[in-house]
Amino acid sequence: MEARNWIGIIIILFGVILQPIGWMYIQWLTIVSFVFIFIGVFIFATQKYIEKTEEAEFNSGGSSGSGMPGDVHDHSGWGHGGRSESSDFGDGGDGE
Repeated sequence: MEARNWIGIIIILFGVILQPIGWMYIQWLTIVSFVFIFIGVFIFATQKYIEKTEEAEFNSGGSSGSGMPGDVHDHSGWGHGGRSESSDFGDGGDGE
């Protein structure tokens, strides 16, 4: 796990620990605890978003121009005009 994830988790835990103290004694501490929880979740979620975008960038080839086509080995049959090799009749007829 990245350091940013650990920081987010620690901030979330700090906010959760402050929550009951704020309910029992100091009202404004409850608001501060919610702010810590929100900030911790934001940090944790942005790290996941950064990882996801980096992975998508890596898989798409980055910003090097056009990406590689998805069907390189022609499994869909579109390389043969929409027909797979098994549907070629080979007799030179009209295909019926």
